[in-house]
Amino acid sequence: MGQHRHAPRPSLGSSSAGQSDSSRVATPLRVGLSVALAVLLAGGVYLVWDMNRSDCPQVRKVSVIADSGVAGYVDRLAERTEANTCFDFAVDAVPPSHTAERLTQAAPPHIWIAESQSRVRQVRTSLGRSWSDIGPSLGVSPVVVVGTQVPRRPSWTEVLTMPELRVDPPAQSDVSNAAVVGALSEVSTGSLTHSALVEVLTKRALMMNDNDGSTRLSEIAVASEPMATLTTESAYAKFKRGNPDAQLEAWVPDSGTVDLDYRAANVAQPVDQAMAGEAIRALVETLQTDDGRRIRAEEGVRSVDGDPLADGVGLGTASTMAQPARELVDNMLRKWTALTRPIRALVVQDVSGSMSRDAGGRTRAELLRDASLFGLERFPKNTALGYWEFSIDRGGKGQDYREVMPLAPISQEVDGRTHRSRLADAIRETLGNLGGGTGLYDTTLAAFKTVYDSYDPAYSNSVIIMTDGRNEDRDSITLSHLVSELNIMKNPARRIPIITIGISEDADAAALRKIAQATDGSSFVARDPKDIGAILLQAVSFRAEGA
Repeated sequence: MGQHRHAPRPSLGSSSAGQSDSSRVATPLRVGLSVALAVLLAGGVYLVWDMNRSDCPQVRKVSVIADSGVAGYVDRLAERTEANTCFDFAVDAVPPSHTAERLTQAAPPHIWIAESQSRVRQVRTSLGRSWSDIGPSLGVSPVVVVGTQVPRRPSWTEVLTMPELRVDPPAQSDVSNAAVVGALSEVSTGSLTHSALVEVLTKRALMMNDNDGSTRLSEIAVASEPMATLTTESAYAKFKRGNPDAQLEAWVPDSGTVDLDYRAANVAQPVDQAMAGEAIRALVETLQTDDGRRIRAEEGVRSVDGDPLADGVGLGTASTMAQPARELVDNMLRKWTALTRPIRALVVQDVSGSMSRDAGGRTRAELLRDASLFGLERFPKNTALGYWEFSIDRGGKGQDYREVMPLAPISQEVDGRTHRSRLADAIRETLGNLGGGTGLYDTTLAAFKTVYDSYDPAYSNSVIIMTDGRNEDRDSITLSHLVSELNIMKNPARRIPIITIGISEDADAAALRKIAQATDGSSFVARDPKDIGAILLQAVSFRAEGA
């Protein structure tokens, strides 16, 4: 049978030049004579008849991960597909922040249903994978603004500046990505400069990272003050069906909207790729049946052609924006993701005797202490920090490092005190208790392993090393051994840049640079210890930009 091709309207990740990835639906699945598939060629309609599962010569298990926002819809489609095929689907909802981890496990999934094709491209690039084709769409859902008593804004840029707006980060959903693509389209029309957009996104990310409020429609609906959020038409329609009296309004800017296009990607190992491809086609074929269309309608998902929802609870007819070139979209979404991903860093500070040297009326340790306390107060509430000190044998005979405070959210409270407050006390205490030589190499490797073993994909993980010297521990590993170990452990699914900060001309700038380069990190040198504060801010900025 010939191919059936869909021509979906522009959606998140497609380009205005028609460069969107293929939505091919290949030859329908044949699993044996016991499966009856009839195709009405004239209308292109698939009729899939119920079958007895006991007739299957073999039931093939298919592992599926689905972005959290689309998992319920995918699970229903998979369940219906199972009734008509010899596939056994296991659908697992996975937050977008954890997708890369799942795809690099020893037993990775066969299929990934992503909220958008741009999400697939981002992960494909970060992992260095060669998925040649992003598969078919299982439907689309426009991104909408939903709120109470909130004035309409004509552009996505103005929407993103709304003080009433509550937004989920891209680590949780592609919805905010769609708004960013909408704003980027305004740059393409000349109504906004690129630098102005980056400034808008930076301010929005700072609000998000300082906990700018709930995005739950149930809470937005009963808020005592004007409030709005970004969500999909699907989520809004399902909420309104269950809460018809809720005083929520959905709208999109005058410039139009962007769709999430729920893409199926074949991410199976080579030995399973053919089976995964057949399973994807089976899911698409289910959507051509009455049951499949019913499921799609009940979930508030539009067809790939973008036809309005039939029951009137959705957005109705909405214009779709012409999008910029794919490369511009992917570049801006990388920046947006970096800006919004919360910080998780293990800070490792040198407390060797040389830190007591004079640096213009104050010691190096005193300058580092004040710069660290200044920076600590400015980390967003959703930051997670840990703190180590190091000098030779600081943690006992043969161990140059000591954990002072474990990695934990700085807003976390214990006995009425926040982790941020306890960190401040620890910094004051350790930088007032100096002594010994510099045990740099063993400490750096141990710090990297600690963050690697406790890696949290919802964060941007990093190690920050600050020292005024060079490795003086004769019993430690060598620099070449350290760099070799870091290169071996480096994993694209667990990106952990080491940021090194040398304090004064005495720091071993060459060694620090090699350590940072081994992890795709960056190295800074505060040649005048008074510059430590500014250098520390640059280090944090690099961590965000390089994420």
